Amino acid sequence: MPPHTSYTHRDLAQALGVSETTIKSYRAKFPAFLPVARLGKPVRLHPESLDICRRIRDLFADGMSIAQATAALRTEFKEFPQNRRLSTAKGFAPRPPVLPPETEDGQTLSARLDALAQAQDQTRLRMEQLERELRNLATLEAASKSLVAELVEEFRAARRDAGRQAAQGPVPLAAAQGTPGQRQQDAPSPSPSPGDSAATGPAANSGAEADLPPGGRPGAKPVSTPGEHHGPPAEHAAEAKSPAQDQDGPTVLTARKIVTLHGPAGPVASYSLGREPSPPPPFPEPEAPPAAFLDLPAVIRSGRGDFLGLPGGQSVRRLVHVLRPEGGPAPAWIQEGPDAWTCAIPLGRAQTREMLFERTTTPRGNLVGHIRRMRINEVEATPEQLQEIFRQLRDQLT
Repeated sequence: MPPHTSYTHRDLAQALGVSETTIKSYRAKFPAFLPVARLGKPVRLHPESLDICRRIRDLFADGMSIAQATAALRTEFKEFPQNRRLSTAKGFAPRPPVLPPETEDGQTLSARLDALAQAQDQTRLRMEQLERELRNLATLEAASKSLVAELVEEFRAARRDAGRQAAQGPVPLAAAQGTPGQRQQDAPSPSPSPGDSAATGPAANSGAEADLPPGGRPGAKPVSTPGEHHGPPAEHAAEAKSPAQDQDGPTVLTARKIVTLHGPAGPVASYSLGREPSPPPPFPEPEAPPAAFLDLPAVIRSGRGDFLGLPGGQSVRRLVHVLRPEGGPAPAWIQEGPDAWTCAIPLGRAQTREMLFERTTTPRGNLVGHIRRMRINEVEATPEQLQEIFRQLRDQLT
């Protein structure tokens, strides 16, 4: 390129193989080394501007910063201090000075104090919730320990009783009592006196014959006749009657296990092992809304009163599943009325999101689950915030 007395931005860009914007950026970053030779349209730069721009390009290619490139240019080219900062770009506009903290006005200080007080309140609420959860955990742990200790003690007592009875060698229960037939035969029959025989006469003989089974032999088996019912003897009926049946009111049935200890000659004794009914749990089972309520489409109300739902008519169950953190605890449901339930979703770090769902009928006659209120750490969300959360959920589910 032949030497020029001055160069335009276009001349320099063509000579260096860059864009005019790059040349203008060189001039904005290094104004003291690229003085203007003549103002007007177009602007013409100093004759040395070609060598300076070429050197700037090489310095930037080597990875130097603006400060390092400026120091290198001072050693090679002449600097024109009066030509500094000719650019009027927004990035180089003077910034207002930063005032020290002492000069802040009262309004700014009050806003900071309010923000600090709000942060302290949120911290206090989180600590209180954490304390409640710790107390509940301690109560559950104590209840579980007491139940395990009770079961272990009952098992040890049963083992001690079984070992003691086995060492004593008790007579088998069936052998001690005998069969019902043996007890009837072994029982001594009273010998009637002459007076009694005379008094009773044929009636006594007929009664004795009635005691014999059909066939006339004591060892003969009884034969049942139509319409005749042979029930257990009176003494066995009294034994079969449990003490619980003699008491008034409902009875408590407990599951029992029959354990038979065997010796060298066969069964030794039988024991009935059981335990009292378990005490009621310290905390009742959490409530849950019916499936029909969970399957209702989740909606909110817009500022104009319209019902806004999720894509595909997502249900209340699906909405709670999406809002629940992955791997977090299950949400808790609290019934607020016949058609209203509050769902508390733990968010971690002592934070909880509460949503009040209410069964509502739209103008078209559709049953929906209306989100009437949403709170995060006792701070109620505004309708605008609720609509924004719903809008994000719609984008996520589409």
